[in-house]
Amino acid sequence: MIAAPILCVSANPAIDRRLRFDSFAAGRINRAGSAEPLAGGKAAHVATAARALGARTAWLGFLGGPAGDEFLRQFRKFDIQLAAISTTKPTRMNLELIENSGRITEVLEPGGEPTRAELKRMVETLRRGLQGQWSGSVVVISGSLPVGVAPSFYRVLIAVAKTAGSPVLLDTSGEALRASLASGPDFVKPNKQEAEEVVGRRLRRQAATLEAATALIGRGARSAAISLGPEGLLWIEAKNGPTWLAQPPHLEPLSTVGSGDAVMAGFAVAAARRLSGEAAIRFAVACGAANCLAKLPGRISSAEVKSLLPRIAVRRIA
Repeated sequence: MIAAPILCVSANPAIDRRLRFDSFAAGRINRAGSAEPLAGGKAAHVATAARALGARTAWLGFLGGPAGDEFLRQFRKFDIQLAAISTTKPTRMNLELIENSGRITEVLEPGGEPTRAELKRMVETLRRGLQGQWSGSVVVISGSLPVGVAPSFYRVLIAVAKTAGSPVLLDTSGEALRASLASGPDFVKPNKQEAEEVVGRRLRRQAATLEAATALIGRGARSAAISLGPEGLLWIEAKNGPTWLAQPPHLEPLSTVGSGDAVMAGFAVAAARRLSGEAAIRFAVACGAANCLAKLPGRISSAEVKSLLPRIAVRRIA
């Protein structure tokens, strides 16, 4: 059986400027040891990770200005099909400040507001693509929305994908997540902090995390996972379905940036390959662990994922 392609949708991509320091002190002059611009945004990390896993992959997103040109230049080398919606506002640039201790400080720009015509062009490109070249794709919508774009915009994209018969995996936060749940995404994956914002309470214990994932399904998601960092990931596979907890082995990460996106890529590829249950969550968490050992976000090794699979502890908890 040929696996379905993966289509990664980005409303707010970026060039992530990665600066490395021995140590970083706020409020003082800091000199970086190195600086590297990287095509970024969550959907970009998902796309590169999915491609590294052997999936046929496409990326659809807004791009504008010199930063948008740099994004395209970098992405063309990954054998990922690109469908860029040109914008009058330039693509944002973020900062990742990485210290030798492993501590990471991120400074994220809001992103320029697309025009109504540009927003409409993305919707129409998605609709036509899912009726044609992207037919049968697993659609992954990742990341924040640019400033000025209504939180309901993802609901429009989800409706287009579902009308085309494509499963939709959603990874966003805040109002965009709240507004999208009623549209019935097939899978959502906030991290612990993002889930706390949606349900309005702290998730100090596993039981509270389970209740939060259940609440996400109660609000419309068909499946919900909450990532817990080094503690792993809790996943309710379906309403009234099994609940799984997966934990990665202890690792010395090069960087954790993009690990949640690699998990998302793992779930997308698992869906494309019709994996479910223990096999799906083991694969997804192994992808996240592999990202911790990768030199750049989303640039995971399929061989590393395979080696990590037996080291992922998975148990059914409900």
